[in-house]
Amino acid sequence: MSRLAPPQFLFLTLNQRCNLRCQHCVYWHQDDDDKPNYLSWSRKQEVLTEFAEMSPGAAVVICGGESMLDLDEYFSITTECRKRGLRCLSVINGTRVRDAAMADRLIREGPSEISVSLNSQIESLHDETRGVKGAFKLATNALRLLVEARARVTGCTTKIFVMGLIFEQNYRQLDGFYDFVLNDLQADKLKLNFIQPTFGGAVNDEFFAANYVRDPAALATVIRACDAKYRLNLSPLWLEQVQMYFRSIARHDRAQDGWAGGHTDEHICNTYERNIMVDLHGNARLCFSTGFPHMPLRQFGDLRRFWQTESAATRKRMKKCHHYCGISHSVRRENATLKNGQAGSLSPRWSRIAAAVRKATGV
Repeated sequence: MSRLAPPQFLFLTLNQRCNLRCQHCVYWHQDDDDKPNYLSWSRKQEVLTEFAEMSPGAAVVICGGESMLDLDEYFSITTECRKRGLRCLSVINGTRVRDAAMADRLIREGPSEISVSLNSQIESLHDETRGVKGAFKLATNALRLLVEARARVTGCTTKIFVMGLIFEQNYRQLDGFYDFVLNDLQADKLKLNFIQPTFGGAVNDEFFAANYVRDPAALATVIRACDAKYRLNLSPLWLEQVQMYFRSIARHDRAQDGWAGGHTDEHICNTYERNIMVDLHGNARLCFSTGFPHMPLRQFGDLRRFWQTESAATRKRMKKCHHYCGISHSVRRENATLKNGQAGSLSPRWSRIAAAVRKATGV
């Protein structure tokens, strides 16, 4: 039996409210009225300390809602990570980064990797899908401010990314999206995250049903063209899995049912090998789904016990999980970009697929 490696990422949820009204998410319907019962700051510090001991140099991902609505705790987490030698990652909507002072603070005190969510380079589409007029201007202004702030700090290594949601309405304009992000905004990367059923669940998931990609092959053609033009070094194996994901949705033909409307034809997730998710009340899981067991983190040592012993049975079950969230940037097994010339190592079957795709496409 192979030895269990330490976790690579700790996802720490800070809040569950948001100041946008995104059509692919229901978090903006939530509130933090139960905050007195959330995991205390002293326990969060202990969890971060234990995680740093378990996996030196690993990464903490700050999760929300819009996490920057709670600035004091947000920067307390980033400061704690810096003290303990942990990387820190954060995806924000950009609405709280409105001036140079906040951008400077994020660069000097904040995460080592900052991603700003953007649905399109087309202002009207971003605003429509994010549910608030002016959201595009706020997001792009935040990115420009962060890039400028980073340039003012000699030797700064903070990464500034755009997290792009890809769906039926915008994938055909992906070339322009890359051009805008890389050449106009001058961000370091455009990360592609593909539409999933509505976050937080929806009884009647109209947005997902209307906006999953209908033609996976056409999507792949667009992505390959961007790969060649912008020298992205994308993985053919990852791209085949993206197509498989959308083919699975179409085959089940129940997108209106959201998370209950089907599953991927192949298992493409490995969150159980690298992630620990800690929710607002201090419960640890191997993924965000509440469909698998959790363990309360009540005292120092519980995080290690959860990872090494208590989650063993759940980890075995999850190796057969085919939920749609497997395509998520946070949990998918296959990286979008190739590393060290490798095309991926998911399984012999997927390796054969990748080789066939490379031969057919020249990618």
